[in-house]
Amino acid sequence: MNLSRCVKDDIIAFLKRADNELLFNERDLQVHLCTWLRNSKNAYDDVDIEYYVPYRVLDDYIWNNELRLDLVVEKDGEYLPIELKYKTKAISRNIKRFGQDLVDKEGSPFFIQVVKNQGAKDLGMYDFWKDVRRIELINQRFERVKGGLALFLTNDKSYLKEPRSTSNNYLFSMSNGVHALDKRWQNPQSATALGHPDFKVTKEYEIVWDEISMQDVDMYYCILTI
Repeated sequence: MNLSRCVKDDIIAFLKRADNELLFNERDLQVHLCTWLRNSKNAYDDVDIEYYVPYRVLDDYIWNNELRLDLVVEKDGEYLPIELKYKTKAISRNIKRFGQDLVDKEGSPFFIQVVKNQGAKDLGMYDFWKDVRRIELINQRFERVKGGLALFLTNDKSYLKEPRSTSNNYLFSMSNGVHALDKRWQNPQSATALGHPDFKVTKEYEIVWDEISMQDVDMYYCILTI
């Protein structure tokens, strides 16, 4: 089994584990997944977090920001980059701290917002496809990089729906099925488009969504293999 398949299986096992605790944010996902992979029976040689690559060494890199890959797995001289996106609607919970349930001064359960409402789904979709493109560019530049994985995790089911054909972000759709190469805004003069340049990916990727539960919260995920 190749490295990409091994790591993908480990990510799915992580998402479907029996003690699947609710993740508070993307950094929470990143750190917990890193720990899971480091302890995997597949015995990877290394799992790095926030793996820095100067974008100026990449051809056709159109974004003026530094590139820090969420995770990079190494085994037997091969490398696999992993990019993560965790886009959410707000969730409030009564949680434990130092082994105790939180209560207010009257002794009632104290609820806090443990997961934020992120909104801006058009940019969430854009950022996912941007991750895919960046992994493609890494593959083209470094011969020891063998593919890559882009994981998107959300409790917002609207990401699974295809935007209206007239929507500005229609070509950034993340609905089930095969998606075209062009990733561009329908209205190139919109403020969103001016700040987020169009691009193309190298092949027609197929998105397949799956569902899990994290502490009684319905979550949805897809993993693209690059």
